[in-house]
Amino acid sequence: MSEITLKSKKTKNNKIVIRKTPNADSRTKKDNCTREEVHEDTLQHIKDVQLGMNWLSTKVAQAGMLHDHTKIISDEYIDLVMNDLKDEAFLSTDWWFKHIHEERHHLNDNCPVDVTLIDVLEMITDCVMAGKGRKGHINSNTLKLIDPTLLERAYWNTVKLLDEKVIVK
Repeated sequence: MSEITLKSKKTKNNKIVIRKTPNADSRTKKDNCTREEVHEDTLQHIKDVQLGMNWLSTKVAQAGMLHDHTKIISDEYIDLVMNDLKDEAFLSTDWWFKHIHEERHHLNDNCPVDVTLIDVLEMITDCVMAGKGRKGHINSNTLKLIDPTLLERAYWNTVKLLDEKVIVK
């Protein structure tokens, strides 16, 4: 049996490179394949999933690092908070408009056409952390999704995002 390398192989275009693994499944295995080939393709498939999951986890971490960056690039947000702007007065500001159009996680206010599960995870995390950190409990109203098709669209956009990242050699 040949050795499986667990290093990530990427092309110049920063793609995830995987190899064909038809023998990892009875529906696609070639005729007369050996047990070693099944084992090798299964190990390779596991490695390929790890590469994909690592890439997705990096995207989630990047979303976390960039979270609410529009609150700290100027004094606008702090001024709004210090001036006690609330509700409609807050939501009608230029800053709010900019915030929901530059940040991807306000899915009920301005859902990106290419919304992904990464955006959904950021919204969930934002709502939980804001609720717990500000009031000591989660406000379930902030977690309600207005658009019932949003999760399905996020699912398929995430599939597309990962599909475009992967090259089979």
